[in-house]
Amino acid sequence: MKRQLLALATVVLAWLASVNLAQAETYEFKADVDYTVLKAPIKAPEAKGPFLMEYFWLGCPHCRAMNPMVQQFESAHPKVSVVRRPGLGNDRWVFDAHVYYALQAMGEGKLVYDLMEYYHQIASEERRLPDLTEIKAYVAKQGIDAKKFEQAMDDDATLNKLSVSYRDQQALGLKSVPVFIVNGKYQLRFDGFAGVTEPEARFVALVDYLLKLK
Repeated sequence: MKRQLLALATVVLAWLASVNLAQAETYEFKADVDYTVLKAPIKAPEAKGPFLMEYFWLGCPHCRAMNPMVQQFESAHPKVSVVRRPGLGNDRWVFDAHVYYALQAMGEGKLVYDLMEYYHQIASEERRLPDLTEIKAYVAKQGIDAKKFEQAMDDDATLNKLSVSYRDQQALGLKSVPVFIVNGKYQLRFDGFAGVTEPEARFVALVDYLLKLK
């Protein structure tokens, strides 16, 4: 787990240092080096075609740091669905999974980026995470009915999604986030990103490569 987080941190730092670079690189990708072939595919019924799945946590600084890459990929690949699954770890992670699925149920899933910035702001300024009252105030400012939002946090649809997310997470053996999976078959590995000058370009190239695999 520590090795994975160190590799991911390297990716993020390299990307931040190379945002303005225009140098092109040629990539060659190999199984068990750049990606892992999953023994059992992970399904995403909500995706109608090819998809990139991300396991994440709203309060995860590494997930937040990866957001610009994911957003740029999403903008450049309108035919590829970006499917998010909240990681389920301790009680706080479970609470935030309820928050995310409620946001999604209200048709406001795109606010996840802004919500993660809100989490980061409170964590940075007050060394804590927002409570339910603060989250309800946040969604109300976004024009979302806070009462319906709270109800959606614990409705049957949310509980079913949590069950699916937990089942698949256990099957994958996930211990940390973020984790990216392409078409339910290939899990990205970040070891190969060390030392690259354009990690964002490598990320996109790797996902594109895996999208074309059968």
